[in-house]
Amino acid sequence: MVSIFKKAKCVTKLQQVIFCLSTITISFASQAQEITAENFLKKLKGHYQSTNMIDNFSINYESTGKFGPQSYDYKKATASFSRRIMDVDSKNKSYFLHNTRGGFPGGFIFETKEFQKDMQRYRYDVNGVLYGKRVLELDTKFGFQYQLDELNEVVDVFAIKSLLESEMSGDTVHTKIDKTSNRVMVVQNNIRLGKLTYQFKLKPLQLVSLHNEKNDQLFTYSHHVSINGIDYASRVGMKESHHQREFLIESLAKSMNIPAMKLTIPMGYGPIVEKEKKALKTEKITKNLYLISNVRDRYVAFKVDDMGITVFGAPGSDKQSKEIMAHINKQFPMKKITSVYITHHHSDHIGGLNYYAQQGVTILADDYSITAIKAYRKFTDNISQFQFRTFKHKELINGVRFYIPENSHAKGQSFAYFEDAQVIYEGDLLEIPFDNTIAAHMSETEKQFVEFVRMENIKIKRIIGHHRNGNISPDVMNAYYEANVGSKMAMKSMMTK
Repeated sequence: MVSIFKKAKCVTKLQQVIFCLSTITISFASQAQEITAENFLKKLKGHYQSTNMIDNFSINYESTGKFGPQSYDYKKATASFSRRIMDVDSKNKSYFLHNTRGGFPGGFIFETKEFQKDMQRYRYDVNGVLYGKRVLELDTKFGFQYQLDELNEVVDVFAIKSLLESEMSGDTVHTKIDKTSNRVMVVQNNIRLGKLTYQFKLKPLQLVSLHNEKNDQLFTYSHHVSINGIDYASRVGMKESHHQREFLIESLAKSMNIPAMKLTIPMGYGPIVEKEKKALKTEKITKNLYLISNVRDRYVAFKVDDMGITVFGAPGSDKQSKEIMAHINKQFPMKKITSVYITHHHSDHIGGLNYYAQQGVTILADDYSITAIKAYRKFTDNISQFQFRTFKHKELINGVRFYIPENSHAKGQSFAYFEDAQVIYEGDLLEIPFDNTIAAHMSETEKQFVEFVRMENIKIKRIIGHHRNGNISPDVMNAYYEANVGSKMAMKSMMTK
C-alpha cells in the first residue's frame, strides 16, 4: 500500500510539472504571438507601457536648421540653432523652459526663461537683449498645451500618445503591415490634429516617421537609445514646405516636482507687462515725421510731404499693413501713401509688402533687397503687381538719406536718416529693449552699426528701432557699446601691458 501511495504521489508531481511547463509554453507563445493589423495597437501599448506613465520629466535638446529668408544672403541659407532645457509637470500643467536661440546672421543671441504655474505664464530675459528687466505676462492659451504639442512631435515616445489614446478619443485608425519591408503604416484621423500617418519598424518595434498632413510636416526618428528605462529616438528630423530642422535630444528623464525657484520671477526683474494687443498710436516727432507704435513689438514711421506719404517699415503680415494704411489714411485723408521703405530682405521685414503692392504703393529699397523680394516664394503669384524704386548708398531722396553700411546681418541692409530731424530709422542694426536696459551681450552687427555712425559723424537726436524701442538716445547707444566693447578693449589693453 505504501509503494502504491508513493507511486501515486510521484505521478501527481509529474502532472504538476507537465502542467507548469505547458503553462509557460502557452505564455511564451502568447508573448511571441504574431503582430497583426488587429493587435498592433495592443502590442504598441505594451511596448511603451512604462514610458506612457511619465507625468513629470525633464528634457534637454538642441535644434538646428537653415532658413533662407532669414539669412545674410537669401541664396545661401544660414544655420540657426536653439537650446531648450525644460521641466514638465503634466499633472499640474506646469512647465519651466530655458530657451537659448542663436545662429542668427550677425551674432545675435537671445536667451529667455519662461514658466507656467497656476494658470499664470511669464517670460523674462536672461541677458536683457529683448525685454530688458521687464517680465512679460503671456497668454496661457499658448502655454502648457502648446509646449507639450511641440514635444509630442519631437519626442517619438510622446508622438505616439495620440495614437495609443485613439480608442478613447473615438479617432479612426487604419493599420497596414508589410513584413517584407519590416514596416507598419498606421493612419489616424485625429479630431484635434487632423490626419497623422505613422511609419513603424516591426523588429525592433520603433517609430520611424510621422507625417502631419494638416501642417504638412514630416518628422523622421533615428538613433534610438534606452536610458533609465525610457526608450526614445535621440535624433529627429523635421521637414516642411521651405524649412527643415534637426533635433538632437541629449537627455530625457523622469523627474520629481519642478523646483519652486524655477516657477518664480527672480529678484531684480519687473515690472510685469501684459502681452496684449493695443490700438495703434501715432506720435508726432517733427513737423512732417510721425511714429506709429503698438504694431505688436514693432514701430513704423511715416513722412508726409508735397509728394505724398512714405511709410518706413513693413511688418510681417498683410493684415498689419492693412491696419497701418487705414490708420494713416484716417489721419491724412487728403494725402496718398506713395511708397514704403524696407530696411532689408528678411521675411519679418517684407512679409507685409503684398498688401502695399496691391494698393499701387511703390517699394523703396536697395538693389539686392529688391532681387530678394522678387525671389520670395510668398510673392510668386503677385510679383507682377510690385513696383520698385531703388536707391544707392548715401543717396538723398526727399530729405531722407539712405545708408547701406557693411554689416554681417543682411546683405544690402540699409537705414534711413532724416537729416532735418537728425533721426535714424533702422531695423536689426541696433537692438535696445523698451526700458533702455544695457544688455549683457552685443552682436557683431550692432558693433558695426555704432562704429559706422561714428565714422560717418552722423548727428543723432533719436534712433527709431523697428523692433522693441522707438526712442533710442545716443547716450544709450554709446553706453551699450562701451559696456560690451569698450570695457573689453580696455581689459585687453591692460593685459598686454
